[in-house]
Amino acid sequence: MSLSVREWGSGGGRTLLFWHALGPVASAATFGEGATVLAARGFRVLAPDGPGFGESPLSPPEQYDVRELARSLVAVADARDVDRYVLAGHSWGGAVALHAAALAPARVEAVVLFDSGHIDYRGETLRAPTEALRWPSLAAFEAELRSEVERFTPELLAGYLAGTRREGEELVGVPPEATAAAYSGLVRASVPETWPVVAARAIPVLLLLATKPPHVDQNRRQLPAFQAAVPHAEVRWVPDAGHDLLADAGPALAAEIADWLERV
Repeated sequence: MSLSVREWGSGGGRTLLFWHALGPVASAATFGEGATVLAARGFRVLAPDGPGFGESPLSPPEQYDVRELARSLVAVADARDVDRYVLAGHSWGGAVALHAAALAPARVEAVVLFDSGHIDYRGETLRAPTEALRWPSLAAFEAELRSEVERFTPELLAGYLAGTRREGEELVGVPPEATAAAYSGLVRASVPETWPVVAARAIPVLLLLATKPPHVDQNRRQLPAFQAAVPHAEVRWVPDAGHDLLADAGPALAAEIADWLERV
């Protein structure tokens, strides 16, 4: 699987591997604000664009199996001779990060989960779009983003723009084939099978959760099973944040994560 990898920070710091969420303009660049904070704190952040997202080409549907994606995430570290790393993931990325942890637990320093990793997607109904979203211009894209986010910054805009491509004057979002294949792989994955591995190795885990509907209700429903399986995990409810914790909470959340990682 050929993936484009975004990088922040120098090769001398601790390495954090990040996998992004799904979404109509998703890519690893949505972690840009947080990654910049972590890089300033001495971390090296490596974040691939998932297949068909950002600058990565589409892959065959079978390669969207979450275990395959986890292997490709570990391969990012292998290609750079990184032996030990922190794993992090948002939504879809949390499932990938935990499978990567189960794949090579001895290499994992810690796991950071953004509103994910505690959810068993088997049996869930995830409706993939049938067409890519389109915007007639950059101005239209920016106006829509301003109307939907809790806070707006040029860095946030750049992060979402990285998940689009240009067709003439139009901006076009993620191909529906990529989202459909990712959804299919996610509902077939057994995220709970990774929990005993993480618990047995006592890998430090930080789970950050949305506090706004509708995801807060899903979190309250699914969290107890995760906590029973991984009792040492630290769970934090992020105030006034929806599922897109990275956008809603901003750089302050990344600083909080850096503080936690430095302690563990």
